[in-house]
Formats: sequence, C-alpha cells, structure tokens
Amino acid sequence: MQTVHKIVISVLLSLIIGVTLIGCDSVSESRGDFLDAPKFELDLFEYNNDLDSSTLKFPNDLAGQPVIINFWYPSCPPCREEIDILESTYKEYKEDGLVIIGIQSLVLDSVEDGKQFVHEYGITYPVGADIGSNIQISYKVIGFPTTYFVNRDHEIIRKWSGLLDNEQLQGFVIEILE
Repeated sequence: MQTVHKIVISVLLSLIIGVTLIGCDSVSESRGDFLDAPKFELDLFEYNNDLDSSTLKFPNDLAGQPVIINFWYPSCPPCREEIDILESTYKEYKEDGLVIIGIQSLVLDSVEDGKQFVHEYGITYPVGADIGSNIQISYKVIGFPTTYFVNRDHEIIRKWSGLLDNEQLQGFVIEILE
C-alpha cells in the first residue's frame, strides 16, 4: 500500500514539475499567414470590462478589438509573476480597444482558487475557468503560461509560451493594435 502511495506521489510531483518547467521555457511563434482564433464561450468570474454579461462569446462580443488571450493557473509560478504586467498593460491600452482575456486551466487548481487569485491580484480584465479544457485543447496549449496575440480581425499573429516580460509584452501589444 505504501509503495502505491509513493508511486502516485512521484507521478504527481513529476507532472507538477513538468508543467511548471514547460511554462518556464519561453517560445515565440509568429506567422506570416495568420490563422483565425478559435471561437469559444467563457463563463466569467465577475462582470467586468463593460461586457455586461457573465459569459464572454469570443469573437462575437469583441468585434474589431485586438485581444490577448492568456492561459494560466493560480499555482503556476511564472503565471503569478506576469499577472502584474498583464493588468498594467490592460489598464494602459484598454482605451485603445485592447482586451485581455484570462483563461484559467484547471490542471492543479479549482475554480475557487482562480476566483481568489483574481481578487487577490486585483485583476480587472475578463477571467474565467476553462471547465472541461475545451478552450485549452482548441488553442493547443501544452505549457503555462501561454499567451496568444490576436489582431482586430481576430487572427492569431503571435503565440508566446512561457513568462512574458514587460518589454516583450509592450512590443506584441503594438503589433496587434496596428
């Protein structure tokens, strides 16, 4: 019985370390032939971003707006580290039409953990949990954080896997605001 527990604990620790390390590996992909961002519906934790709805329907609710889609989860160290720059970037560029959508993966944390995280960090952009991982699967997310940069035509112009710094984020925002 103790052997089974040790194996289970070893597998879980390996999974946690693997997911975290994948998120620490920064990779940027930008393509000349842009792909349409997959559609999704996301139940939001709170009403915000002037959406006047508890459910975000992407892309319909954000017609003509550039969007950053950030996949994260509360116990992910690099995810926690980049939240402040995402929030400050949102506040800086929301008057230019920029929307940031936070999509919580339920890999290791609960919906309640996500809600607490949003409150703790004072996140004001739309955030919800990807229950069932359907959005994560359609965007082919395998590491955290992963961030997609979507232009006004809702085409993916860049995917970034790993921690973003402020300089990188500002440059990518300029790309999608054009």
